[in-house]
Amino acid sequence: MPPLKPELGRNLLKRIRLRNNLLVGALLSTLVAGFILCSGCGSSKDKTSTVQVVNEGKIVYALSYPQFEDDNIFTSMFPSEMTFKFKNSNTKNELKTKMAIFSTSLLANNKEKKVTHLVKIANKYSGLEMDSMEIMEEYGKKPVGMNIIPTEKTKEIAGYTCNHALVTFESDSTKNFDIYYTNQIGIEDPNWCTPFHEVSGVLMEAKVNKFNIDMHMVAIQVVAEEYSEDEFIIQQEYQPITVAEMADIFQSF
Repeated sequence: MPPLKPELGRNLLKRIRLRNNLLVGALLSTLVAGFILCSGCGSSKDKTSTVQVVNEGKIVYALSYPQFEDDNIFTSMFPSEMTFKFKNSNTKNELKTKMAIFSTSLLANNKEKKVTHLVKIANKYSGLEMDSMEIMEEYGKKPVGMNIIPTEKTKEIAGYTCNHALVTFESDSTKNFDIYYTNQIGIEDPNWCTPFHEVSGVLMEAKVNKFNIDMHMVAIQVVAEEYSEDEFIIQQEYQPITVAEMADIFQSF
């Protein structure tokens, strides 16, 4: 096969890089949504604080990629914001890549321990329905050697006082990171199906690592809003799929 002309070679490399960035962005979208998808709302109150305890509303998270701060092209296909809505036992995570080619919604019911993961690529919707066992298998496993160590540190995030914990890894201390969480938001058992299930509060700042890419998430806004029950019902028609079929979608994207 004759060698590619320099210009054709550069264009091909750009296309390959764009495709890979879109794929990683899509997978990161799914990962971070699953990171806090399984909260359930309750009527808990923090009587020691004057901060309003929100029992129905939304949390908006900003997403960033510290190791690629100077590479806007690389991160331009990654999601930059996630919205987490909650009411009663229902929650809904929504996020999409900046080019809007990919979007994902995760709707969870804590009381029934069920999750529906809706994925939209271009104009095609696919949906993965999971029960509690499948949810724990996909999202709730705690990595071997991971420990969560609470400390006395606090930090204000989005107007809420947040407690600190250090997440450590016995096999590699370079992977250690900080998390901040608050008990001033009225959500019961917020991390029941994540690796952070021993953390009692709502995660407000954390780090997610996937594909050797660090993604930093921090809450920037907590809003008390009322929602109809329809907000937590999937309105679009979608093709039901299995976990294996969901993996195939990402591999072919």
